[in-house]
Amino acid sequence: MIVTAEQGPVGTPTSRDGAGFLAPSAVRFTGALGEQAETPLPPIPGADSLTGRTVAPGDVLRWFVHPALDAAQTWGATFAALDLVLEDGERLSAHAPSDQYGTDATARGMGEGRILFPDQWNDVQVDLDSIVGRTITDVLLVLDIPEADQAAETSDASATDGAEELVGWIDGPYLAPRPADPPLEDPVAWVDTRRGTYASADYSRGNTLPLAGLPNGFALFTPATDARTSRWLYEYHRANDADNRPRLQAMALSHQPSPWMGDRNQFMLMPLLGEAPNAGPAARARAFDHAQETARPDLYEVALDGGIALRLAPTDHGAICEIDLPEQSSGSHLLLEGVDEHARVDAAGAVFDGRVQAWVDSPEEGGPRADGATRMFVLAEVDPAPVAVEQARGGSNGSVLTFAPGTQQVTVRLVSSYIGHAQTRRTFDLELAGRSFEEIRSAAHAAWHERLQVIEVPEASPAQRRTLYGNLYRLNLYPNSHWENAGTHERPEPVHASPVLPTKGEATDSRTDAQVLPGTMYVNHGFWDTYRTAWPAYALLYPQIAAELADGFIQQYREGGWIARWSSPGYADCMTGTSSDIAFADLQVKGVALPDARAAYESGLRNATVAPPFPEVGRKGNERAVFTGYVDADTSESVSWTLEAHLNDFGLAAQGELLADRAAEDGDERTAAQLREEATYLRARSLNYPLLFDPAIEFFQGRRADGGFAQSPEEYDPRLWGGDYTETDGWNFAFHVPHDGAGLAALYGGPDMLRGRLEEFFATPERADRPGSYGGVIHEMVEARAVRMGQFGVSNQPSHHIPFLFHHAGAPEEASRVVREVQRRLFVGEQIGQGYPGDEDNGEMSAWWLFTALGLYPLQLGTPRYHLVAPLFPQVSVRPLGGAAFSVSTEAQGEEAECITGMTVDGREHRDSWIEHSQLRGDLHVRLGAEPDGWGTTPPSLTPAGQRPEPLRDLFAADASDPLRDDYSSTEREFDAASAVIDLPELGEPQQARFLTLTSSARPGGDPIAWRLEGSDDGTQWEVLDERSEQMFPWRRQTRPFEIASPRPCTHHRLVVSTSQGPLRLAELELLA
Repeated sequence: MIVTAEQGPVGTPTSRDGAGFLAPSAVRFTGALGEQAETPLPPIPGADSLTGRTVAPGDVLRWFVHPALDAAQTWGATFAALDLVLEDGERLSAHAPSDQYGTDATARGMGEGRILFPDQWNDVQVDLDSIVGRTITDVLLVLDIPEADQAAETSDASATDGAEELVGWIDGPYLAPRPADPPLEDPVAWVDTRRGTYASADYSRGNTLPLAGLPNGFALFTPATDARTSRWLYEYHRANDADNRPRLQAMALSHQPSPWMGDRNQFMLMPLLGEAPNAGPAARARAFDHAQETARPDLYEVALDGGIALRLAPTDHGAICEIDLPEQSSGSHLLLEGVDEHARVDAAGAVFDGRVQAWVDSPEEGGPRADGATRMFVLAEVDPAPVAVEQARGGSNGSVLTFAPGTQQVTVRLVSSYIGHAQTRRTFDLELAGRSFEEIRSAAHAAWHERLQVIEVPEASPAQRRTLYGNLYRLNLYPNSHWENAGTHERPEPVHASPVLPTKGEATDSRTDAQVLPGTMYVNHGFWDTYRTAWPAYALLYPQIAAELADGFIQQYREGGWIARWSSPGYADCMTGTSSDIAFADLQVKGVALPDARAAYESGLRNATVAPPFPEVGRKGNERAVFTGYVDADTSESVSWTLEAHLNDFGLAAQGELLADRAAEDGDERTAAQLREEATYLRARSLNYPLLFDPAIEFFQGRRADGGFAQSPEEYDPRLWGGDYTETDGWNFAFHVPHDGAGLAALYGGPDMLRGRLEEFFATPERADRPGSYGGVIHEMVEARAVRMGQFGVSNQPSHHIPFLFHHAGAPEEASRVVREVQRRLFVGEQIGQGYPGDEDNGEMSAWWLFTALGLYPLQLGTPRYHLVAPLFPQVSVRPLGGAAFSVSTEAQGEEAECITGMTVDGREHRDSWIEHSQLRGDLHVRLGAEPDGWGTTPPSLTPAGQRPEPLRDLFAADASDPLRDDYSSTEREFDAASAVIDLPELGEPQQARFLTLTSSARPGGDPIAWRLEGSDDGTQWEVLDERSEQMFPWRRQTRPFEIASPRPCTHHRLVVSTSQGPLRLAELELLA
């Protein structure tokens, strides 16, 4: 081992180069596989000298370690720790030290615990209660690295040959009393909104912002360490200055849902000091320490160098900000600005009444993904009023307000609107006028307390409590309101500037060019990211709020005809799948009372059956996939588009059945019948997934337009990322059938073979060395590698459901073991801006943790079932807002007891490995053991156990020469009259069709209204198989299914159309079996 005090690591993705975590330098160590060594830790400036220190009650030893990942991926540098030598020669390591997460805090324990992330700083805190009163005589750096065959996590035995030296850095030691924890009864105080900000485009530990705002609020506010970006506005460590301290450039009004989508309509404020100050971001920046920063949902507060203190509390559409200024004669100022030339600040009248009006646009091109964004208007009131206003100097287009000498405090009240300044004035009166800072902060605190108190855990550790309430905060932060109150508190009138309709005219200094419509709307959500866990969490914890949120997106359909796949705020060509379909269907299946359930279903039905008119909406490849059963490989990420579509169809089928029952209860049998046949068709389509399962390789892979698989068995590598798969590889899409575990098992040869495949998945390392179509390593690859659980990338959504398929392989205990390991070591670092193993997308990663902590997982969306795993806590109480309360207690809690061996629900034995949503009331008691004992029957599935899923098939092969049978809705046949007889090809042997489908043309006016389907054995004697009248096609290029009323095997078929809207036009005709 070689140890030197020098600069910190360079070239790492989330840290400042050449610095420690807190100190401006660090201790570098090197070692080798099999090395066991120790040496006194050299001192570094800024760290504590512990020699001669006596340990006091409550003292905590803390250090930061930055292990570099070696090329052979042995993870050897993680086998490092500090040890204390005591006055009698005894060591701290003799007292079984553990870190804040319960990991053995010796060098071997840290490595074997696999809790340290590579190539970034890790926070290690060790409670010293076991050595209180002892005197420290030395601090040692210890390495205890296994031999190569024990350390390497790779199936390639040669990977460690000639491994280079192992390198890491230490910043520390630090010894201080344990900080006081917030009151248990105040969950808001446990939230640190900086959790997830130690991140970048190259490595994510959340990729969040420290946002203050109301739950699902209209306006959010963040400190900005970079006031000229729309993406990573606040970096916890990487943007630190030469003294290794962060620097604040502004407080920003933000609408950012994700750094990958970017921010929009940004507006900044920042105090300035001195005569004629330079307002450029770097010149005006003020250093601060994270220890002097409070970042909560209801409050952001920071002490800046130079005697400035700033605190902000949010309202729904704005905030109040108090700025404490030092006593000085050289000038106190406030900068108000947009981030670029797409803004205007009018502060000329502020010297009279303290009021400033501004507007901010988002760039149309070259900026963030802000499709549908329109002008935002800002009204600010400054108290006291400035004595002068001037144009900002330096790199700012804003206005600088100068205050009278001796001004000690400035209060800014600020509101925003997408409608105009008449609305900003109304909102100001509703939310800010006459209200003190503490009144506003208390109201925000109360709003958050209501959302966070739905889960109580009496026996959680501080780290677990921070994670619990931090996750509930993220779940409730998004989606965001996009509506405003044009009325009063007593009589609200919701209105919104539509982001999904074309603008009209030109925006002015006081009025939007967006179409302003009545009603609520919600935005800032990517449904592919969130459908798996976030929406089911809303259904479980906030059913009434879930209904309101969903209806806010359904408003997009009512206005623009579609629901955005990624709403930021309008329609964006981003991500795969129309996942609002399954999200809203699942809400309804779980009993959420959607205000407009029929519109929710219609939006999904349109996604499922229509070729979209432009790429920002609907399902890609639908012009063919509706007929072939899969999106062909000409479309990027075709496997993802296909399998997501099947899942969405499954959910829509369940929703259609519920609506059919409702229509029947209302006496509308015609509507009920149509909904039932659509549901039957959609459910049958959800079984089309075997079409992409290649038995030669036993993976799902893309198929070409000619029907052949895209790659031969020799060419196919399931470890390659991208191509047919979204943000992952073929391994992670080997299990992308959460709605039909039994059917998936059948493809692999049965439950035992599925279990074997899952075990192979968890044993096959992700080495982040096969970027495939991405061309280079992307951040999701290195995050998945850091999970260190084979191919299981819990760091990103495609993996999130996979452990729970063990339930369908007869091994639910394996799911519990996976979940326990994830809970123990991957949601860590929450006190230094980490906390997540990957992107925290709009609450989805948080909801995964919340569900599994409760011992639940919503694997089979579109059903009311949750799969059961070992709960994290001994006792938890759940009190949903608007739902039934329940509690979960766990017996034999502990690291070794990870398998459910029994369970009771209100005292009654529960043998199933799943539980119904309606059963989550009363008391659930779970018994755990170290080994499985046969508990847990297999959950129901779409495909009956022991049977293979059977995809739909057209009785007739595709014929490129016939527009009605070419498997393309982009072609069509036009007839001369409103009636026609369409003869279909003769079949070689009698076959029985289950559905007739007809696809409307691209132009209105030629849709069929009445027809009959006839069948024959000889082409002479015809029998009516199905007859329809008074039919309509709501959308262009829509495929409608008609379940055949009297099916029988026939060799001849014809469609006799008797009435159409005009000369008959059809794009496609199928007979499906």
